[in-house]
Amino acid sequence: MTKLLRACIRRYTRSIIFWIAVVLTLGLGISIAHSARTTYYDDAMVLGQMLVHAIMISWIVGKEFKEGIFKNKTIVGHSKGSIFLSELISGVGIAFVLYFLCGLFFILFNWYEVPLLPTSLIVKIFIDYVLLNMGLAAVFVTISCLFSQQAIIAIANIFLVLSMWIGCQRLYGELSQPQYIEQYETINTEWIDENGNIRYREEKVEGSEYLIDNPTYVGGTKRVIYETIYNLSPYGHIIDFVYFNMDWHGYYYFVNELAPELGMTGEELWDQVIGDNEITEETVDNFDSNLLYSCILLILAISIGYIGFRKKELK
Repeated sequence: MTKLLRACIRRYTRSIIFWIAVVLTLGLGISIAHSARTTYYDDAMVLGQMLVHAIMISWIVGKEFKEGIFKNKTIVGHSKGSIFLSELISGVGIAFVLYFLCGLFFILFNWYEVPLLPTSLIVKIFIDYVLLNMGLAAVFVTISCLFSQQAIIAIANIFLVLSMWIGCQRLYGELSQPQYIEQYETINTEWIDENGNIRYREEKVEGSEYLIDNPTYVGGTKRVIYETIYNLSPYGHIIDFVYFNMDWHGYYYFVNELAPELGMTGEELWDQVIGDNEITEETVDNFDSNLLYSCILLILAISIGYIGFRKKELK
């Protein structure tokens, strides 16, 4: 097993694709952290990181099939299970290091957010960020080990990322719909415009409000399925953090733009923001749930990959 792991690490570190991916991932991580400080958390760059990681693993692991390396490893006595685990540990381990560093960059650039959040919540968000990317890396490795053609592997992983991106955006929109919508009664009233003409307009009747079922609300079994898919998807967690982070926009926005408009200094406004900030139990529970789903995704990807690769015929 140790020899397999060393061979995997050597293969990664000797590939120009790996080093390009490292530079792009860390560069995008720094850009995301800076963007969150100055304007807002830009999830488009997160999508870029995921695509870069998908291409890197597809290229390097896919090359194993292309050059017959997997087959040769079995010939010299290595089991398929050991081969898969070595690929998995390498891919997931690299994801851990890269996204651990990206998470640190984000905290360092956005240290101003620390007083806004309980320490436990910061730790949970950080762990979930690293875990969701490790889970995604495990999915990429599993797909790469279960398909034999390098081109098909790359297409499958890229398609997965793009489908996850589009699908989660749509699911978030549907799951965000309220169960009820407010209606109210109106009456027509007359008024005279500046030219002396009689006009009519609708006005709300005070106290006539009532609730009706929202036809676009997703409920029942369908909602459970949608929520499970959304929560298992790493990009769903990113969307949650985007909207969570947008509550404060960026530090520069408060200090350099909003404060002068309100006739306050940046420090005064920021102290007020910290004082007014509230974290709901629902928010905390949501990030607890995300942690659980990240672990489930990682376990599922490992289990499917391990069982599937052991049954796969290597050519």
